[in-house]
Amino acid sequence: MAILFEYLLLDIVVLASCIITGVYFYFQHTWTYWKKRNVPYVQPTFPFGNFGDVVFARKSMGELFNYLYAKLEGEKFGGTYTFTKKGFFFRDPELIKSILVKDFPSFHDRGLFFDDELDPLVAGLFFLPGNRWRNLRVKLSPTFTSGKMKMMFQTLVDCGQELGECLDETAEKEEVIEIKDVMARYSTDVISSCAFGIQCNCLKNPDAEFRQWGRKIFEPSLRSAIIALLSSIAPSLLKVLKFRGLDPNISKYFRRMVEDTVKYRESNNIKRNDFMQLLIQLKNKGIVDVDYQNDDHYGQEVEEEKSVDKEFSMDNLAAQVFMFYTGGFETAASTMTFCLYELALNPDIQKRLSYEILEVMEKYGGKITYESIQDMEYLDKVVSETLRKYPISTLLNRECTKSYRIPDTDIVLEKGTPIFIPVLALHNDPKYYPNPERFDPERFSEEEKAKRHHYVYLPFGEGPRICIGMRFGQLQTKVGLIYLLSRYEFNVSKKTPVPLVIDKQTIFLSPLGGMYLQVKKRTN
Repeated sequence: MAILFEYLLLDIVVLASCIITGVYFYFQHTWTYWKKRNVPYVQPTFPFGNFGDVVFARKSMGELFNYLYAKLEGEKFGGTYTFTKKGFFFRDPELIKSILVKDFPSFHDRGLFFDDELDPLVAGLFFLPGNRWRNLRVKLSPTFTSGKMKMMFQTLVDCGQELGECLDETAEKEEVIEIKDVMARYSTDVISSCAFGIQCNCLKNPDAEFRQWGRKIFEPSLRSAIIALLSSIAPSLLKVLKFRGLDPNISKYFRRMVEDTVKYRESNNIKRNDFMQLLIQLKNKGIVDVDYQNDDHYGQEVEEEKSVDKEFSMDNLAAQVFMFYTGGFETAASTMTFCLYELALNPDIQKRLSYEILEVMEKYGGKITYESIQDMEYLDKVVSETLRKYPISTLLNRECTKSYRIPDTDIVLEKGTPIFIPVLALHNDPKYYPNPERFDPERFSEEEKAKRHHYVYLPFGEGPRICIGMRFGQLQTKVGLIYLLSRYEFNVSKKTPVPLVIDKQTIFLSPLGGMYLQVKKRTN
């Protein structure tokens, strides 16, 4: 009996060895794909291809593409492998312009997995492909014009004022505080008010229910890890398995909140100057009213509105509100956090910015207005440099939607090929930004910007799929910084992470372990 067991065990070992050997040689054969097409690439490693460091959380996705970008110095593009799946990334700004703008019809989709039958909330503008994206983009464009930003501006000011006041006690004692949490609470108050139409007062109540549910969206989980893995190697399998991308409890909470808000407003004929009201208008009328005197929504998109499907359901509405929250919350909170960190490290820049803020506020009677923010040129440079050094989205995803020959080459990308544009790597390339580790807002003077290719600065993407909420996010960030820097100064402390360590497991660029800064009352 023991001998039979030994033979059986030996057979199992031999069979397993044969399978592993067969898989290994299959991978090695697959990994000749780019070599046969004369495409430069970095040698993959069994079995993860080029993405082993991401799988084991040794590098974030942005850091990985920094590495790949540097390894292919001098090339215009390169091939990648995720296990055996082929991908492609572009290094050359002129080619990036072609992908994002000139040849956009060949790359109009992001290639990200979603199943809106199981998860209606994920059917936001960010994920939708093809004509579904175009139709929705046309409908939503009027909600993000300058006129609509002015309409919501007072809500931002109210939240900014609360932000400024909530640090009074901390600043009086000159204490050290974890500032990212404060910025996240401010962002949550802004989004909850503008998008969901509710006052959750997270700055005063950090444990508010809305804030707790919001945290769950961004928490690393086994679900998100599985989705990321299968999306990279077998996205169709996720659909076959009916895999939900979003925790059903999160989906239930946010959908109920949206439905209750809409029902309450419609039943009581309540109207507010916020994003929710514009979406209710879209649901009921099929179009958002355009104020031609204040809105910059003219021309082609206005004409296109006449041709798109006017249906806009409650699920559509809830999905856009949810997109507004997930897209606007982390972007503004992290940008403000990184900005205050750099200002603490560079007190001369902080002092100059504070002087500009106080000077412009005095010019406008001590108030913060929409117009006064447009006059704060140095603030715009500081925020732009923050987004250069710390782009929240370190990578742009696209999918080749039809065969595409790369200009001036014989290389043809097959339909379905994932496309990557390494934003973080471009922003840190010394060819475009000398001494990229240095925080220098003057990189964004008109003179310096004119020297650079436009497509080496992509914090919000570019082309038809540029972030639709870009202006709102920038406005939210600037209002928060104005209220803070007009009252306080921020300094490094023993707990401040110098040098900064980036969290390897988060989707967006985020400091590991939070961000601790000392806060003091401004004395001048």
